Amino acid sequence: MAHSETRDRVLLAEDVHKDSRMARGSIPRPNLNFASATTALGGTVSFPPPPGGPVPPRSFDEAYRFLINHATNGFNVPDYQEALAMGYDEWLDWQLDYENIDDSAVDDALLNYPTLTMTNKELYENYADNPAQVVYELQEAVLLRSIYSRRQLFERMVEFWTDHFNINQLDDFCLWFKTSDDRRVVRRHALGTFPEMLKTSPRSAAMLWYLDNWNNIVGAVQENYARELMELHTLGVDGPYTETDIVEVARCFTGWTFHGVYTGGPFGKFVYVNSLHDQGGKVVLGQTIPPGGGMSDGETVLDLLAMHPKTAEFISTKMARWLLSYEPPRKLIERLTTIYLSTGGSIKPMVREILSLRSVASAGVNKRLKLKRPYHMVTAVMRAAQVPSTNLLNLTVELLRMGQVPYWWPTPDGYPDTINAWGKALLPRWEWNSRLFGKEIDGNHPVYSTLQTLLGSAPPGSSTAEAIAWVMTGGDVDPDYVADVQAFIDSQFTTPKVVLREAFALMASSPSYQYY
Repeated sequence: MAHSETRDRVLLAEDVHKDSRMARGSIPRPNLNFASATTALGGTVSFPPPPGGPVPPRSFDEAYRFLINHATNGFNVPDYQEALAMGYDEWLDWQLDYENIDDSAVDDALLNYPTLTMTNKELYENYADNPAQVVYELQEAVLLRSIYSRRQLFERMVEFWTDHFNINQLDDFCLWFKTSDDRRVVRRHALGTFPEMLKTSPRSAAMLWYLDNWNNIVGAVQENYARELMELHTLGVDGPYTETDIVEVARCFTGWTFHGVYTGGPFGKFVYVNSLHDQGGKVVLGQTIPPGGGMSDGETVLDLLAMHPKTAEFISTKMARWLLSYEPPRKLIERLTTIYLSTGGSIKPMVREILSLRSVASAGVNKRLKLKRPYHMVTAVMRAAQVPSTNLLNLTVELLRMGQVPYWWPTPDGYPDTINAWGKALLPRWEWNSRLFGKEIDGNHPVYSTLQTLLGSAPPGSSTAEAIAWVMTGGDVDPDYVADVQAFIDSQFTTPKVVLREAFALMASSPSYQYY
């Protein structure tokens, strides 16, 4: 071995050892002192004025209602009316062409979060003593976008891929690294191609740290990233790989790391170190990778996995479950797999097929197919009632009570997308609705005049309860429950504002509203 390579290996080994000790406490771990950070939001984030007057024709078109429920972060009347005016396919294509959607109001609000555009090095240097500020800003930004952005379908896919490539933001250096990962890996490729997103992920310091590949070196192979790459990111838990394949893939990614605190390179920037790479030959899924390939070994694995038919099926199934139903039709999965393989893993045509009229019709447009996760519940209520916010951070407190704070899922599989995971914790949802409409969540107060205007958009002749059901769901609430809410309204003798807010809270707590 050349003298320079020996020196590099010693330096990097020392760096890895120091970083490992830092994570274990010899150097103080990041202190998440939430009292030390402040909400960054300046001014009020709100919606455009709600529409007035009666709805357009086809006011109870179930396919359009289904589309808005599944392609956005919660039904609201303006989006529904916009889709009716544009046409089903036209609205879907418009949302897929997200870069040409004017979202200037949200873009302007995001300027209040300077950490969103910083590099890992800049974040560490500026917020080493206050990482909570970095956490705050990323959480507020995702809530702002999910609730108020015009690019709703894009934000739905950002949430999906965030779970797919899950990284726990609270895992030491991920406090500083996750912001860049969100920007460069997830948001950049959420409606691009899966192979490009897959290839960017292992170059992210957040992923390298979280799944331990930062210290994956020749002679001391770390298998964690390799295992999750195949089990969670590509082939699936039942994929055609063995324990030997996992070891071989791990060998292919030796030397993929990032500049640490003690190196001359920018902290948190990806670096491949040839002297730390296993230069021997490997065999992955039956494919021979010749010796001496260096960094191309890992790139070969990513290419192999990205376009593997099992990956195409796994991603197709998971996307269909996210956007359509827990049990998507088998024929749809077959169509999506074909689209994936024929387009090089392009995400847009897959989304278009999942939400196409024929796919929606086969799933059942008049069925409530999925349970809202807590995050979806919060964004949906805020969107339906057009609630302005001067303190988005307080919404994360509500999400903490319900168990789904953005970026805080501890394990690599991401927040679960199953009814079993969320169906037993209903009390926190009711409490959330009560607090919101009771004006108990500071900085997030429903506006009475806005609610009144929204009620005016309901079909003519609607009772107050029917109008509220229209505003919240497009009328998709069980009639008996609507009648119960109307009976409550009729029995009250308090002020109209209080009665209306309580009626909205009851409607948002209905069994129907938990599903979409």
